Amino acid sequence: MTVPSVRLAVVAVGLIFSAATVLAQTVTLQDFLAAVERAHPALRAAQFEPELAEAEIRNALGGFDPVLKSLYEYKDKSGTDKVNSLDASVELPLDVLFGPRIKAGYSRGIGFQVDPERSTTVPGEASIGVTLPLFQGIFTDARRNTLRKAYLRPELAQAQFRQERNNLLRAAAFAYWSWSEAERYVAIADTLLDLAQLRLSQITRRARAGEIAVIDSVEMAQEVLRRQGERFRALRTAEAARIDASIFLWTPDGGAVDLVGSAEALPESALPLAEEADYLRQARTLRPEIVRADVLQQTARLDQDLAREFMRPFIEAEAALISYDVGAGFTPDVKFGLRVNQPLLFRSAGARQQVADITVQRADLQRTLIERNVDADVRNAVIAARRALERVDVATTEVRLARQMVDAEARRLAAGEANLLTVNLRERFYAEALLRLASAQADAVRAFVLLRWSTASL
Repeated sequence: MTVPSVRLAVVAVGLIFSAATVLAQTVTLQDFLAAVERAHPALRAAQFEPELAEAEIRNALGGFDPVLKSLYEYKDKSGTDKVNSLDASVELPLDVLFGPRIKAGYSRGIGFQVDPERSTTVPGEASIGVTLPLFQGIFTDARRNTLRKAYLRPELAQAQFRQERNNLLRAAAFAYWSWSEAERYVAIADTLLDLAQLRLSQITRRARAGEIAVIDSVEMAQEVLRRQGERFRALRTAEAARIDASIFLWTPDGGAVDLVGSAEALPESALPLAEEADYLRQARTLRPEIVRADVLQQTARLDQDLAREFMRPFIEAEAALISYDVGAGFTPDVKFGLRVNQPLLFRSAGARQQVADITVQRADLQRTLIERNVDADVRNAVIAARRALERVDVATTEVRLARQMVDAEARRLAAGEANLLTVNLRERFYAEALLRLASAQADAVRAFVLLRWSTASL
């Protein structure tokens, strides 16, 4: 006997939106999820993440923008220049090994009371040189570290968006199939009520003709009322499920959408299950939680590398070619300097490295924990799908046998060999079997939704 199928995506029948209403005869899962993804506020908010990542990269790149500095000072005394000085420079940091900074400068200092250290010829002096660290900052520094981390931000933003999307579509698909399941219950209640009403009309005619006791029509009328009550309860459940599903639908301007129509029927043909190992590999590759953990690990290691740099002495060398008289042509001289700025005990640097090492260890442990949880999600989904399909198989057989019993009792009643109570009970058992089959099919399709969520393939 074949296992009834669980099918998560079908060819669209039509999901047509007006300003605030979905008008369709059948709303398919594919179109429902497409509508959810198109306008849901949670996803629209998550779509800003890539823009924020781009802004962070631009901000980090700004640390390598050329910087212009200038200072002009003028003092006059009795119509004579006391101080007339100009200092201007352009500095360009480079994102390369050693993190050098190229600097071009011009200065002019004239006047009878100008600082002799700042005094120049009237044309002024010009210089061009480079500054680079000799120990601390060779491999990375705060500026380069910020840029490296910013380059990881788009991947983190994409993972965040995919996680939001994956979780949202899982919740929406669950709500959709709950709606479909509730509508199946209504259909079952309608079928049972139609059978009871048909039998009531037949029994009433026979009672009026004196062929059977009048009390039989009373008993059948009571059964009709009981089934009407069950139908009203099923209708209320279906209406609530439809409202719950419509919560996921929004208009582009943030308005509510009323879901009108019917859900597609619970599937009756099976999607074969792949090997669990295949799902595990797919989840390890695609689950956004793992991607986020990987980015956080890389970020922590970048901070660790930076912290290690601070454990080295800060010694910076500066070399430049300088022309003391711009008006005399380019006759360069050499300027060289050495700057040391380093706390002697390295306590702050040591504490910083300790914190960075702990952060890396935490990121590694968090990655291990996330991978374990992802594996558990996949295994639970696979088990749920297998058990649900087994339930569908059993429930299908039960429905077939229950239907045979109903038909047999109906024939016995027509031949006068059974009573009405037995037939009604058989039909109730048949209804319960139909409900169990619908429940198993709904659980199966939800299990496949969970499986697709666990492998990030929704």
